[in-house]
Amino acid sequence: MKKSSKLLAAMAAGSVLGVLFAPAKGSDTRKKIDDQAKKLKKLLRGRGSSKEQLTMVKEKLEKHKERLEKHLQKINSRIAEYDTETSSESN
Repeated sequence: MKKSSKLLAAMAAGSVLGVLFAPAKGSDTRKKIDDQAKKLKKLLRGRGSSKEQLTMVKEKLEKHKERLEKHLQKINSRIAEYDTETSSESN
């Protein structure tokens, strides 16, 4: 797989995961995914050098990564709270 194909796959996966982990109605989620795909397509067709495009893509991926990490922290926190509650109830 070419580097550009891998990059596109990573960008698409990051966008989709970011949207999927955000709580929203299914129709809203599908619209967000569609919007992200259109933005990605526009970005790739956009003006500027490939180096500038790569920099923008990296920044977008970093933002998605940060959002996913925050969601993961919230999930882990809720799991820990649930474990604490259930262990105290069983004692």
